[in-house]
Amino acid sequence: MNSRDGQSQRPLAKVGASSTASATSSPFTDDLRGYVNKVMDEWKVPGLAIAVVDADQVYTEGFGYAELLDTKVTPETLFFAGSTTKTITAAALAHMIDSKKYSSLKDGWSTPISSIIRDDFVVGNEWTTAHLTLDDAVSHRTGMAPHDFAWMRTEGGMTLTPAEMVKKLRALKLSAEPRTIYQYCHHMYVALGHVIETLSGQWLGDHLRKTVFEPLNMTATYCDTQHAMDAPEHLASGYYWDAKRQEYGLVAFDSIREGNGAGFVISNVVDYAKWLKCLLYETEPFSKQSHKDIRKPRMLAYQEEKTGPGEVLHGLGWQQKVVHGVLVYMYGATEAAYATQVYWLPEHKYGLVAMANVATPGNAAEETIAWKMIEDKLGVPENERFDISGHMKAAADRQAERIGSAADILYPIRPDRPLPSPLNNSQLVGTYIDEGYGVLRIDEEGSTEAGQATLIARRSDMLFNYQLRFRHVSGSFWVVEIWYDDTHSQVGFWGGEFRVGVDGNASGLMVHLSPEGAEIDESFVWFERVT
Repeated sequence: MNSRDGQSQRPLAKVGASSTASATSSPFTDDLRGYVNKVMDEWKVPGLAIAVVDADQVYTEGFGYAELLDTKVTPETLFFAGSTTKTITAAALAHMIDSKKYSSLKDGWSTPISSIIRDDFVVGNEWTTAHLTLDDAVSHRTGMAPHDFAWMRTEGGMTLTPAEMVKKLRALKLSAEPRTIYQYCHHMYVALGHVIETLSGQWLGDHLRKTVFEPLNMTATYCDTQHAMDAPEHLASGYYWDAKRQEYGLVAFDSIREGNGAGFVISNVVDYAKWLKCLLYETEPFSKQSHKDIRKPRMLAYQEEKTGPGEVLHGLGWQQKVVHGVLVYMYGATEAAYATQVYWLPEHKYGLVAMANVATPGNAAEETIAWKMIEDKLGVPENERFDISGHMKAAADRQAERIGSAADILYPIRPDRPLPSPLNNSQLVGTYIDEGYGVLRIDEEGSTEAGQATLIARRSDMLFNYQLRFRHVSGSFWVVEIWYDDTHSQVGFWGGEFRVGVDGNASGLMVHLSPEGAEIDESFVWFERVT
């Protein structure tokens, strides 16, 4: 795909009277277009859209394909925006707190979550349940581990409501004391979405439309996949790159409604530019106090070297860091086959959003392009610029090496000649249950006669459809490989140990969720065998 032409570059309407007019010009020069095309080819990104807010102007352009070799990306093309939803959910909650309309929010961000959704929100122990606040949840400092692979969409064939999803938290383990470390957790933003729905009496999507999207004239932003598919704008198809076949694979559209406050927005760069202008110029529908809340750092998140040494802080969904001497707010999100990156620099009244229709490679390409554009804006000398692409490639290589070394990482001390499993594969087939992680139906797939059968548990009940593939190491111990169904890619691994009861049958499966070297200790899960 070497013939991507920029589509529909245009300046949009100026901001209102509160803005300061400034002479700017489109960043989409021929040189930049060539650079974008090069990065897209390098990272195998089929389609990408970019919007830039520069003072009182907005410039937009589309690159590549929304439908391969058929429909090109334009600025109006819709993409799944994933976890950037969290920044909007948090802003909506700030708006509710500042409105003074809700007596349950009289303590503002210090309001205990359980005081609003008492029957549903139980986390850890009695103290934690009673004391975790809205501020703790929005700042990812509750002590709850990510538990991404416990995020259920359905149970018993029925779609879970946000309230039912929140109730699942009581069965998940904390991995730290509250307010001690930063741990990114989707589940807590589902809980915040549930809080908003409980107080407003509305589905969260309707509340966001009324309080955020309509006031900002974000007419192409949706919180339901079917709504986006029926919209006048074109919804980009999602893809993944099959390195073995050297071709793109198509990913089917997925329902996003269950993502709730953690990730259920579909939009385009034109609408997100309106959101950025609101943030940059501190305009309505949010008050000055709400904008102050949005910008306030609340938790030390982590240190990183990709954009120079320094601490990344976290606030209302946004990460913030001083880069090249300038404060940058940023957020990156990944869906099954989509990626979004958002940046804004208040001091320079500059913002940028990029959306792509491929997942992790899309984020790498977007970050590479975005930082070049930001550094162009700041006039950073070439010898002081960051090698974002190099950093991302090195990280991808480390992850691939780690996955390839799973057995050594999990079981560094093991016999040279693996011990046989106490039970054969057919004896391990069955149904295993954990209250938090749900039902594992372990089946044997492949040719048993050829000795190539594999134990597999398919998790189509999860928000992220995945499967677990069991690879025997020695004795009762296994590597449990985690594969995403949509992209046919391995994304991680666990340690697994099948336990044998006194009756000689499998009694359960102990899964160690955090191999040596993992950033967060998610402890273990015991799946009890029931059939």
